[in-house]
Amino acid sequence: MGMRVHRRWASTLATAATTTLAASTLASCSPPQRELIGIRPTADSGAIASLRPCGKDRVASVDVLGSVIRDNPDDPVEDLTSWQVRSPQSVQGPEEIQLFHTPDGWTGDPAPLGDQRLKATHRYSVIFIVASGGGGVSYRGVVHFTAADLARLEPGQVWAGGRAMTVEEFQKHTDQKCDNGWF
Repeated sequence: MGMRVHRRWASTLATAATTTLAASTLASCSPPQRELIGIRPTADSGAIASLRPCGKDRVASVDVLGSVIRDNPDDPVEDLTSWQVRSPQSVQGPEEIQLFHTPDGWTGDPAPLGDQRLKATHRYSVIFIVASGGGGVSYRGVVHFTAADLARLEPGQVWAGGRAMTVEEFQKHTDQKCDNGWF
């Protein structure tokens, strides 16, 4: 009985988290999202996120959300993974962090959800938040990927904007996203 309740709670939480994320993304007052994160694999089957906020903007937090890849978006969300870190005084400018490992000086999520490792069966989103002066969110950097996307990368490439690109292409890509006047 206890295990059944726990599974039901996890399923409800996963559905609520996905619904909340989708609602906040679709809301007319939500901050813009831009492809300002590149992901590359590590030798130990992990991943490094290259965060490239615009100019000297400050990253306040980084979130990783993952769930089993679904063929039908109406299917229930299963096996949710959630992890978050907050920067000490908001990190300024580009930064790299290893997913599921709290960087020195950052604050990790005291209760992460699910396996804290990449799984071949999951789709992931990494999101960083740039806070505005009034305590709100100015914009979000985002990337979506699977372990298969990372496995296809060649040395010197990152996954960003839905495709493989060189580090130089990624830097140009993020410069263009920042220079387009949306921020």
